[in-house]
Amino acid sequence: MPKIMSHILIKLICLPVLTLLAACSSNPVNHAQTREIIDLSSANLPNIAAEFTTSRQGQEHEQDHDAHESHADQVSWRFWRNSQQITIERPQLGMGELWQRDGHSIIHRKLYHADQHAIEFQDDDLKMLEAAPSWQKLALLLDQKLLAQLSAGDLEWTDGYPTREYQGKVADTEWHIVMRMDLGVPKLIERQRNGFAERTQLLQAYALSAAPWQPTPTTDYDVIDFADLGDKEYDPFVIKAQAQMGHDHHH
Repeated sequence: MPKIMSHILIKLICLPVLTLLAACSSNPVNHAQTREIIDLSSANLPNIAAEFTTSRQGQEHEQDHDAHESHADQVSWRFWRNSQQITIERPQLGMGELWQRDGHSIIHRKLYHADQHAIEFQDDDLKMLEAAPSWQKLALLLDQKLLAQLSAGDLEWTDGYPTREYQGKVADTEWHIVMRMDLGVPKLIERQRNGFAERTQLLQAYALSAAPWQPTPTTDYDVIDFADLGDKEYDPFVIKAQAQMGHDHHH
């Protein structure tokens, strides 16, 4: 396998899904439309748009020596979800993720907005990379298997919304998660491990049709298939993308 491909395999994807969320919204989804408590395993989650902020402090891995990894940082990001497509954008970093499903297959695009380029991963690529999450995990921004290992609190109403709190330790990581049970997204996720701490907080949530912002249009982007990266080892964009993947915070 060409050297560049092996590097990109290692640094590929790790959707955050991983991160945390808490707090209030100045423009919340209409209560009357969202007070129905949903089943987190349902395939029919509400179509929503949301904005989060993720902050980190400390080094998650011993090998993390990059300056951005060694001190507290904060990144805001946006999330759009419908039944067939999920988009995540980090405007501060000029990066994005697009996930689409066709039947049981998932296609992923890593978006580089400043360069107007994208790298596309077919379902077979994701499986080969062992980076193919379930659609439900992408949609919830959390793995249901993780929630099942935590202690679940009673259903509560916070600021007029139904929430459920999950806490516990899995392996060597302490988790504290608060789910919005009307939207099927985290309101707060906190995790701590060996001096590393990460907190993701929900800032705003909207019905998808009422969102004040839309994903960046990508119809004119130059799309490179993941399988073709090895043939473009000296392409300036590919070189740049490899470097960015190496420092991607995966929020």
